Amino acid sequence: MSEIGRRPGFGIRHPELLALLERHSPAATVDEVWADGTLPLRVSAYLGVAPVPELVSSIRCVVRVDGRFVVCRIPGELHVLPGGRPEPGETPPRTAVREVYEETGWHLDPESLVPLGFLHLRRLVDAPPGHPYPHPDFLQLVYSGVARTRAVDADEDWADLDGWELGTFLADAEEVVKLGLPPISLAFVDAALQVERT
Repeated sequence: MSEIGRRPGFGIRHPELLALLERHSPAATVDEVWADGTLPLRVSAYLGVAPVPELVSSIRCVVRVDGRFVVCRIPGELHVLPGGRPEPGETPPRTAVREVYEETGWHLDPESLVPLGFLHLRRLVDAPPGHPYPHPDFLQLVYSGVARTRAVDADEDWADLDGWELGTFLADAEEVVKLGLPPISLAFVDAALQVERT
């Protein structure tokens, strides 16, 4: 096995992550299948906990506009966690601001960003040989943030600049609960509401 293959988190479970997960319980867990049915994952939401930085592959954000939530439509589902991968040298807050704009058209106030916790995604099968991301665990840092302006009117639809998000709309907390979102999303909705109350 090469040195890279022995590095924690690269093909084996990262010891720092294992210790973190042992000390904390997830707020919610769901099993999902990604990559056209080829990547079964267990996804857990951890609130109020900082992730292992080197395992963070993506930044997500619960976006609030005048007390309402930005809800995104992707093929086959709705979600409240727009975001994506950081660009080289980009800080997590900067990634959140850029990704939220690209996916929703909303301009996040960088000063409003508050870390809520992270999503832990664990592969339920080994990565195929030569796969670019063989880690069994990867993390998505989740923020709460406020947007006040948008590239288009608030009620206009916005298609994400990369073509993944099909559109967005605003919903208050009561409406969001009725949308049938997965428990991991609702855990971060509740956490964002708690931040707003403090």
